[in-house]
Amino acid sequence: MFKDTLLEGKRILVTGGGSGLGKEMASEYAKLGAEVYICGRRKSVLDETVKEIIDAGGKAKAHACDIRVSEAINDMIDEIWADGGALTGLVNNAAVILFHQQKILPLRVLKQSQT
Repeated sequence: MFKDTLLEGKRILVTGGGSGLGKEMASEYAKLGAEVYICGRRKSVLDETVKEIIDAGGKAKAHACDIRVSEAINDMIDEIWADGGALTGLVNNAAVILFHQQKILPLRVLKQSQT
């Protein structure tokens, strides 16, 4: 339906990307040429999904991160930036129920890099 290169050059983070809908979206983005970053709490699940994406010819990296912890988010974003700069897309798919106000993902995650 789409050109295999539709998302070539794009860098997309999918929270909750290790299983379920997040895994399916990350896999499809990778099939369309995106470099995909997935995060979630279960490292083994993330690693399995990354292996499947890479085995299918895609580019993917896993980041174990509990998005309820702002410091963990900042560390993950720093690692992603160090790996190639700003993201071009974000799918905030992680299932988190919060009963108080909390910053989930900082806006700098989507800022364009200065090149």
